[in-house]
Amino acid sequence: MLSLKNKNYKKLLKLNEKLGHYESILSLLYWDDRVCMNPKAAKYRGQQIAIITEYIHKQKTSKNYGKLIESISPEEYEKYSPEWVNIKWWKFEYERNIKIPPKLITKLSQLIPSSLQAWEQDKKEKKFKHLLPFLKKIIEINREMIEKWGYEEEPYEALVKGYEIDINPKQIEKIFTKLKEKLIPLIKKYKDKTETKTNLKNIKFEKEKLEQFCKYLVKKISNLDIRLDPTSHPFATAISPFDVRITTRYTNIESAIFGTLHELGHAIYDYYLPTDKYFGQPVSSSASLSIHESQSRFFENLIGRSLNFWNYFYDELIKYIPEVKKIKLEEFVKSINRIELQPIRTEADETTYNLHIIMRFNIEREIFNKNIKIQEIPELWNETFKEYFGYYPKDDSEGILQDIHWAESLFGYFPTYTLGNLIAAQIYNTLQNNIKTEEIEKGKFENIINFLKENIYLKGKTYTTQELVEKITNEKINPDHFIKYLEKKLQNI
Repeated sequence: MLSLKNKNYKKLLKLNEKLGHYESILSLLYWDDRVCMNPKAAKYRGQQIAIITEYIHKQKTSKNYGKLIESISPEEYEKYSPEWVNIKWWKFEYERNIKIPPKLITKLSQLIPSSLQAWEQDKKEKKFKHLLPFLKKIIEINREMIEKWGYEEEPYEALVKGYEIDINPKQIEKIFTKLKEKLIPLIKKYKDKTETKTNLKNIKFEKEKLEQFCKYLVKKISNLDIRLDPTSHPFATAISPFDVRITTRYTNIESAIFGTLHELGHAIYDYYLPTDKYFGQPVSSSASLSIHESQSRFFENLIGRSLNFWNYFYDELIKYIPEVKKIKLEEFVKSINRIELQPIRTEADETTYNLHIIMRFNIEREIFNKNIKIQEIPELWNETFKEYFGYYPKDDSEGILQDIHWAESLFGYFPTYTLGNLIAAQIYNTLQNNIKTEEIEKGKFENIINFLKENIYLKGKTYTTQELVEKITNEKINPDHFIKYLEKKLQNI
């Protein structure tokens, strides 16, 4: 006969499995919104999303749910067991959710689809105008949620905690400060050395052929059936077990290829998470956004920008994009690793990319710690950018409008990109001691993916970010590995 704690645990499993299906429906609605939907339907899509989001929130904050949560404790199970992990995260999520009224969740959910459409329009017009009233409301809602969640040291901490529970803004600041101090001289040292006349953005291509090459990359690397669609801002999404989808944009060959590799890294992680075995349970989720970003950056940069990678794939690229043939392989690899102080984060090179993130981290801290007014943010952005890059963005599409994150209310998300870069380099360093990375040169990725499966994917949410990094590499996040990796690569270009 089951004990009361086990009965209640089973009830929570059943309820969260059902809610997992609702969350799958939400993922599908968001994917459709970004890939297929007529923009005129944004208002109604917002209502659809709001109804489902409110239902999930109500279920996870109900008195019955709360009683079930309070009746069990992770300490009753072996540490790191699936039960321990599930209960730990259910409690964290419940305690966070219960503080936010359903009406506030609904209000935010209804805003986002229209906010995204306004962002799309403003980006095309290169003027921060239509998004302004939506972003003002989104920031106000986030500030309200911060007050309800509470914080220990600073308001921004409450937003970061939604993505990283064991790394707070002050710890991030310490990591980022150390990284920036080492990046600046590295950029000065190698910027001229990596200059090249080759500009892949000027390469002519047939969109269909480039799309075919990107699909070829996805299949060759992952050996999985992963859907790839065009979009204005690349993303990956997991609809359900075995249904993982990615997007990219075909503005130029460099953007398309590395956007695809980035999202593929996310997709491989999502595909191999133990969602089929533990559907709807926290243990089947990714460890954190920083770990997720480490996987996208791993495939985009550490694998995809290496000479080994293109020693295999360059001839294949030429088959799809014949004009590439006029560029020597070495010059191509130099071009994709050039250091360029350019304004767009998603187009930034691997070396300067983290300056974009550190800048956004500092701006978000100011917005929420100092209550910056919405009208002041564009100027704050432009002045901060000038401080970091030495010039002003030419218009709002190069400034406040270049990212989709704020229009989606994803404040606190940006730091995970750089944390992911650092983690990727640290894991790659460990991987090199276990696997011959020369396999990349032969177009073989099975052993690399198996290493990641064993050490990251199948672990799900068992460990926090720092725990997982330490378990794999025997130390917590250390930016020195990233700097050493960059220095070694740039020396050999």
